[in-house]
Amino acid sequence: MNKRSIVILGSGFGGLVVARELGCARPGKDSCSVTVIDHSRFHVYTPLLYEVATGFIEHENIGTSRLLRSGVTVANADLLARWGADFVEDDVEGIDWERREIRLRQAKPVHFDILVVALGAEVNFFGIEGMTEHALTLKNVRDADRLRQRIHDCLHKKEKGLDAKMDVVIGGGGATGVELAAELSMFLKRHMLKGHIKPEDFSISLVEATPRLLGMLPKELSAYAADRMRALGVHLDLDTCVKKVERNKVVIAPRPLKPGETSEQLVCDFRGESERVIEADIVIWTGGIRGASVLEKLGLALDSRGKRIEVGPTLEIPGKKDAFAIGDAALAMDPATKQPVPWLAQAAMVHGKVVARTIMNRLQGGPDATYDFRKYPVVVPLGGKCALARIDNLVFRGWIGWLIKEFANLRYFLTILPPIAALGLWWHGAKMYSQND
Repeated sequence: MNKRSIVILGSGFGGLVVARELGCARPGKDSCSVTVIDHSRFHVYTPLLYEVATGFIEHENIGTSRLLRSGVTVANADLLARWGADFVEDDVEGIDWERREIRLRQAKPVHFDILVVALGAEVNFFGIEGMTEHALTLKNVRDADRLRQRIHDCLHKKEKGLDAKMDVVIGGGGATGVELAAELSMFLKRHMLKGHIKPEDFSISLVEATPRLLGMLPKELSAYAADRMRALGVHLDLDTCVKKVERNKVVIAPRPLKPGETSEQLVCDFRGESERVIEADIVIWTGGIRGASVLEKLGLALDSRGKRIEVGPTLEIPGKKDAFAIGDAALAMDPATKQPVPWLAQAAMVHGKVVARTIMNRLQGGPDATYDFRKYPVVVPLGGKCALARIDNLVFRGWIGWLIKEFANLRYFLTILPPIAALGLWWHGAKMYSQND
């Protein structure tokens, strides 16, 4: 019997879960192989990227970036070897569906019998003028390094008297924008304590197009997060859109009114003006994501808004036998709420378990597994030892929320690493990143 080839595109949260589940439980391991293809040699724990961008190291040197990265990255080859899977570091250029081959940029094509597309997402700039050219993002470790370097360049200019003030504008009041604004405030306050800068030497503004931060949470929790931001010195521009980004400036305006709405109902503080120009030495965009651009090379239909592959409850790609899409690459609609599955790591991991179970069942002639639409816990760090956590109907704020955040980090590392290695990675990161607190 020919050996069945299972290929997973992407080594993010969903892709790794598929590889892990198949490696731990697949029947007849000699009858099938698992190969993971990704352009990066490292798996990145993205919930802590804001720490890489803002981590405070007392004596910085050329190895600082590598040190900060070490708390969120694990080598893919080492991870996958534990589960008997192979790793190929390369860029996906397309798929030959007739030959069932993955075309790669450097290596020869890779044949597949079963395919899992887990290529993740990238930043969506929504066509905002100047955003691509002038804004920084926070989607991977390179972004985090670039942002950190930009912050330090501005601080050095300030210390030399070349700039009077460092103004930071963050677009997007979701979890990433809030986490980053809070931790950046803690980072700059740390520099204040060291005597490097004064309170009037910097400003942080958070621009959000809706009336509140963290729109996925109840209003009272959004209000708690907003109060925390203001306490940290972050200026909030709510009901406000970014219209254009230029060098060292951002053009903002009140969001468009909804039918029957008046300008008096907006919570932004400049409703009488059509636009406002604000100074910005650093612009960071966290206002949206879309399916990775590489999905457009795969010869598959994508939804018009998020550029994702539409799938049903089994997560199989329509018209493509034994081919699945999971995580941020997949658009699965909840039949009850008529809303898509959120862009969350937890959702991607559950997707991975469903697809792995289906693959194992098919290898044995069993039934397909289906995705059960559910609500996921939400944990949002709010700077220092403070976080907001919602688990089912339970809400935890402040220090207890921070403990839950740390437990969630450790719990994830324990799913991909041996216990001692997981504890070591978690403790290394927790100790290093807590220097801002």
